[in-house]
Amino acid sequence: MRHLMRGAGVAICAATLVFIFGCGQQPVAVVNGSKVTKQAFYDRLKKTAGKDVLAGMIQRQLIEDAFTKAGLTLTDAEIQEKLTEIQAKFPSPDAFKEELDKQGLTMDDLKKELAFQLKVEKLCTKDVKYTEADLQKFFQQYQKAFEKPERVVLSQIQVSSKEEADKVYGELQKPGANFAALARQYSIDPQFREAGGRMPEVPIDKIPEPEIQAAIRAMKPGDISKPVVMQKNFVIFKLEEIKPAEKADFQKQHADIEKQFKARSAKSPQDLLAEVSKNAVVQVIDPDLSSVQKMFMPAEKLPSFGGEKGAPTKGGEAPTEAPAAPEAPAPAAPEAPATPPAAPAAPAAPPAGK
Repeated sequence: MRHLMRGAGVAICAATLVFIFGCGQQPVAVVNGSKVTKQAFYDRLKKTAGKDVLAGMIQRQLIEDAFTKAGLTLTDAEIQEKLTEIQAKFPSPDAFKEELDKQGLTMDDLKKELAFQLKVEKLCTKDVKYTEADLQKFFQQYQKAFEKPERVVLSQIQVSSKEEADKVYGELQKPGANFAALARQYSIDPQFREAGGRMPEVPIDKIPEPEIQAAIRAMKPGDISKPVVMQKNFVIFKLEEIKPAEKADFQKQHADIEKQFKARSAKSPQDLLAEVSKNAVVQVIDPDLSSVQKMFMPAEKLPSFGGEKGAPTKGGEAPTEAPAAPEAPAPAAPEAPATPPAAPAAPAAPPAGK
């Protein structure tokens, strides 16, 4: 999510540059009677962030062109599926919206960034070839990564003092006490308070504090813990649900196994950018941003002596090429099963249309 926010954040900067371009002397702020004009604001933004924004927009257009040329498609359903995955990481719709607001994003911003991410993933994986036997071998190698350990769903009320914790715990002992309502009333944790303290499921062995882990293991669904100290605050937990461990299943998890296999075998986003930039025709018109064009100029071979491929140059060195976009190192095959890598992340380029 944070990576997506960073990419979409660049979009906001780009949109700001476009919005204020040509707006002249209208002020964006007034300081002790002195105006900060839109033109001055634009000039400052252009100087400090213009090259990065322009390079990102060019990279995005190159990827959009490559996606179209490859004959690939992206549906609204695929974007919604990705959005649903992200929303599921938040305890409530309000918490998700709060994160968007904190980053200064709209839902449309995020959907555009997700669409771009998915296009990059499809381009990076489009040439990956495999058989069912390949997937079976991959599954066996990484089988432990596809297992699901025992998990719990907890709710919490977090307060800053023992006195407050004892007070809340006392109220929870009263008949008909509503844990979620008391969490909204007393909890100082902004992330989960509005969701009634309810948190996403977590593997029980990933709960960091051993004493809290032990207390949770001794509870049954519906039980409420006594206040415990956690990072200088006092926390009361309610065990909402216990989810038993699940063994890996090739058939049930086939789609995820296929996705992970393709991600591991995909080209890196850096290689993709090098590929789409190789024969691109890019012309930067603004002289203040002309250095951006160098990023998209084709690599030129240095002259060789002798006219033969591999002939040494003057000084006995082999001919070289001008540096291109850096390549990501190919992942080494692990010696023991490990978690397979996630799909490649798209470069932080801005969504179009802002």
